[in-house]
Amino acid sequence: GGWSRVLVLMSRGPPGSVPRPGNRPTHPGVVFASMGCCQPREKMDEKVAKAMYGDMAGELAAPRKKKEAYCSWCYEFAVHFFIKESEIWLCDCCKGRTIESKKTSECMARLEGSGKTGGICAKSQPNWDEVLEKKKKMFSKPRNVTKVRYELTRESNCRHAASKEGLIRPFLLLASMSQQHRALLAIQLGWCPFIEENFGDAHEEAWQLLTRKGKGLRARCVRGLGKLNPFATQLDWVGILNHVAQTLYVPTYMSWSDEFTCEKMSRQEGSVESALVYSKKVDAFEAELMEKVSKQQRSKMNRVQVCTVAQLMTSENLRKLMAMQQARGVERHTLSLYAIDSCFLQLSRDKTLARGQDADPVEPDELARAVVQFVSNQLEGEEEAFEEAGLRDQPRPPPDSLLLANFEPLWLCLGTLGLRPHSTMSRVLPTIVLLLLQKEKLKMAQLDLARPLLPHEN
Repeated sequence: GGWSRVLVLMSRGPPGSVPRPGNRPTHPGVVFASMGCCQPREKMDEKVAKAMYGDMAGELAAPRKKKEAYCSWCYEFAVHFFIKESEIWLCDCCKGRTIESKKTSECMARLEGSGKTGGICAKSQPNWDEVLEKKKKMFSKPRNVTKVRYELTRESNCRHAASKEGLIRPFLLLASMSQQHRALLAIQLGWCPFIEENFGDAHEEAWQLLTRKGKGLRARCVRGLGKLNPFATQLDWVGILNHVAQTLYVPTYMSWSDEFTCEKMSRQEGSVESALVYSKKVDAFEAELMEKVSKQQRSKMNRVQVCTVAQLMTSENLRKLMAMQQARGVERHTLSLYAIDSCFLQLSRDKTLARGQDADPVEPDELARAVVQFVSNQLEGEEEAFEEAGLRDQPRPPPDSLLLANFEPLWLCLGTLGLRPHSTMSRVLPTIVLLLLQKEKLKMAQLDLARPLLPHEN
């Protein structure tokens, strides 16, 4: 009944604004069990928990300080939580860093750098109404397979540049995402997408997400002195994946082959494979990297949680859903299990926050619905496909809301993995995970990245 509370919240904010239903904070540093009696095997690092959720770290109490206001990052009317340790606020909708605006109490200013001063208040800019209108218009545009196919096949300067730089694969994955997902990733990487001239052009946005100076995915994957060297070779897609895999999963005292079964591609080989829209080697590497993230999250869950998920997966709803995904060629381990674990942790966290020890268990149909929302490509006709899995009633946020991108399970996963919010890796990893999930979402829509004009073949 989450959305029944929306009406109460709507009456408080400006007309037409809908904060996230239910005033609950983003996770307070503990992977919650679905049963209050059992403690997680591994608590989050205390510093990380403190940095992420200040007052809330390790408590089940409501946070002390929150306010409802527009956000200068996502232009949504949302709840902002005060993070005591870092003395900044966090928008619950887009997870952007905010501070109180000096110009109006109706809006929180966005903090673009890593400091705590110099916030930009969007509502006091002369183009506020215009930007808000453009955002609503772009977000409300209907999406269907034909539109996605068009973005995958059309020519553009950005597409040619991506081909030349060995970024064509992530470029097409980004271009095929919903407008909401690309906007969310821009905010994660550190800029407000709605004020950009190219907002609304899928190819321009995809190119910016990959190559924007200092903030794009490629720039965020450059280590130390490489940042200062103007002659350093720019990373291609394999270079980006290598950087993420090495940073997260290959500590300096171990070798690549200790952790990965895929051989590490040399720069030369990587450059050849990165030039291809579909490469068997890159595909296998992506699958292994995604599985690592999935297994790492699972290793932080305790026995009761793991058993509860195993039990839920035998329910009819989830069996049908997974059968439907597998019939369309979706990687069972990569997408289904990661999505199920992430959504389960989020639901049990929300229930525990709402009712503490008396929290109800997660029900199979609500978990299946959450998974559907998490893996949704927001395409027309998707509902009919999911109806086969017996998932009809799907309460959704308004079509012009960023909440449709449903970032919460992934944000919670970053905390579970112990990444400090807004650190470089916690900006890079969600981008990589959403890119790899997008690959599977295209399979769900029966689209083949390499041959988008043909129906996807398993």
